[in-house]
Amino acid sequence: MQDQVVMALDELFIRQRRLRGIPLVEHDAAFASPAELLPPQAGKVGWQPWARPEPASFDNVAHALAMPVHEDLTAVFGHYYAGNVEACFKGLFLTLLQPWNEQDFERLQQNQIAHQLMMQKLKLPASWFLATSKDEQKLVTLNNASGEVQLERLGKGSIGVLAPNLSLFLRGLEPC
Repeated sequence: MQDQVVMALDELFIRQRRLRGIPLVEHDAAFASPAELLPPQAGKVGWQPWARPEPASFDNVAHALAMPVHEDLTAVFGHYYAGNVEACFKGLFLTLLQPWNEQDFERLQQNQIAHQLMMQKLKLPASWFLATSKDEQKLVTLNNASGEVQLERLGKGSIGVLAPNLSLFLRGLEPC
């Protein structure tokens, strides 16, 4: 399943480039990424996904939480450094998160642990955030048990399934 997710993410990056050209982000020399296409212009820098030589792992997260982590989490966050992707899924405008560099990946892992600890405290099923939505109270998450991609209300849990798995969700995203 992990290979399907990575292929679907590759395809999303290609669709984004075809639709928008080279995406731009604010340039921060102190927070550089191998995904950057230099030189910066007018305070912005273009980026393209940069494949990590070895995929990163969420084993440390699994160890810290003493629970398994769905393999698709590594597939979507552990293979590239890239900018976030603005996209639409069946009318839902969202921002698919991506780690910009190693420091950002480590922060992502810490935030995933914090999210999971909140879920445990609220006695809600384990999930991992993938994307934010325009409504700050809603997140797109990966159900840790089933692998379904769901829409979740912060502190309340799942309010609906968006896709039966992450690869189908990624294939259904339209960059905007």
